[in-house]
Amino acid sequence: MNKLVIDGMKKEGKPFLYVMLMGYILAIIMPVSIYLLNNGKFSEKDILLFAIAWFLFGTFGLYGWLYAVKYTIKFNDEKVYLKTLFKKIELNVCDIEKYTCKRYRKSVFYQFQLFIKGKKILIYTRYKDEFRKILEGKKISETIK
Repeated sequence: MNKLVIDGMKKEGKPFLYVMLMGYILAIIMPVSIYLLNNGKFSEKDILLFAIAWFLFGTFGLYGWLYAVKYTIKFNDEKVYLKTLFKKIELNVCDIEKYTCKRYRKSVFYQFQLFIKGKKILIYTRYKDEFRKILEGKKISETIK
């Protein structure tokens, strides 16, 4: 059963895309409209703070969207490949000492904590049963928190 399972978070990144677009659009439109229609209510410092706040809001959305688009996990009987926004990890399944599994908040994902040589690696996947079957096939025990 050397079947490769591929999982990602592309659909889950859609709300962050909307947050990003809203933040960047409002970072441009809101200060310009306040500046043009200002009757002395806001100083230039206040207008600049509005622009910075909306820009940071849009940047948060950009980070969430990029992370969701770039997150990919591939696993089969021998290896686990994890690619995120900042790192790529390749694990041998036989190196895993133990693991824990729980549902990640109210999403469709399950969070696996893999313990390898004193290090803890988090993996999020929809395919809980398939991943557990691979781990149980290699006689890796699940610890319960």
